Amino acid sequence: MTNSRLRARLWASALTALLPCAAPVAAQQAVVTTQDASALEIGQAFLAHHGGQCYAILPTHVVSEAGRPALRREGPQGLLGETVDHADLGDDLSLARVDGAISTDCGTSALSIRRAVERLLQQGRLGTLRAINGDGTVAQLGVTIVDDDGRGLLRVQPTHQGNPIRKGLSGSLLLIDGVSVGMLLSVNARSGIGTVARIDMLMAKVDAHLMNAAAPAAAPAAQAAAAPASAPAAAAAGGPRVLAWNALPIDEAHRAANLTAGAEAPPWASIPERWPVTIDLQAGEGLVTIHGVVLDGRAVADAGRLPAHVELFINPSGDARSWRAITSVALDYRDGVAQIALAPLRTRLLRLSFSATVGGGELISLGRIGLLQ
Repeated sequence: MTNSRLRARLWASALTALLPCAAPVAAQQAVVTTQDASALEIGQAFLAHHGGQCYAILPTHVVSEAGRPALRREGPQGLLGETVDHADLGDDLSLARVDGAISTDCGTSALSIRRAVERLLQQGRLGTLRAINGDGTVAQLGVTIVDDDGRGLLRVQPTHQGNPIRKGLSGSLLLIDGVSVGMLLSVNARSGIGTVARIDMLMAKVDAHLMNAAAPAAAPAAQAAAAPASAPAAAAAGGPRVLAWNALPIDEAHRAANLTAGAEAPPWASIPERWPVTIDLQAGEGLVTIHGVVLDGRAVADAGRLPAHVELFINPSGDARSWRAITSVALDYRDGVAQIALAPLRTRLLRLSFSATVGGGELISLGRIGLLQ
């Protein structure tokens, strides 16, 4: 038996074991915006995890319009994330890897999403399009299923003409009795009828991609060639890495990931919707001992935009409930660099919480964050 056949058989066995346990609820969703305009709702995505990685499933045209999509997950926490890259699965469907705070609470397992929806589609012609607003609240629109082409696509129209399917809903989930049966791809501007990809067809494409991704990793040279050209230089091996942030950058070039990137990356810059602004770092590989933090603002043209005050938290276990405050200090920059000395501490994660800027303005910026070990 070839390796590809063996992988396919193992994948099918995993699906058979897990699908009966699938809960009849909607997958966790996120609204898709751009890096610099959280108010501009470009589309929707739904989230799933597999193999320790968080994924967003969304229409390809939404990815293209957003550039590097920024995601805000449903719920009051408003967890943020961004896509790292995406795979075009065909038929206007894409699968994108997600970084950021969203990855700490990333929907259900991709294997547990219910695929057997034929009976639901036969029983009911009324459904609901479920989407996420820019503030993380849920929006729902009643629709009627008017056609099933038998090739994986459905057609839906609003049950009330006064509530049309609007721009920004592409990627919404179509639910019947609380079960996800499809994802909205587009809407005809003249007729108001939306085209929906059935969940069984959609997940078949996702399954095939994830199964192929489980094959032996590509050679390092091939992986380097496949890396997106716009990605900033990676943090030094074993050094700190940005994991999460709670404020969008002013644009794609000034992302939070730049804080631990190479020297050629631009500084991080953001105009936060609310304060404090938090940046979460992975301190290194496993537990590491740190005795200080260095905030380098030399790349920031206006010193008034630098953080004025920071509260530091550590998390030795990596559990979301294990953050512990260790110090709160006003920052003293000397030649653009502020250094915070600490008693030796062992931790996995570090959180920096900035509450103001030096000049008191709305825009906050910083070049690099380093750890003294």
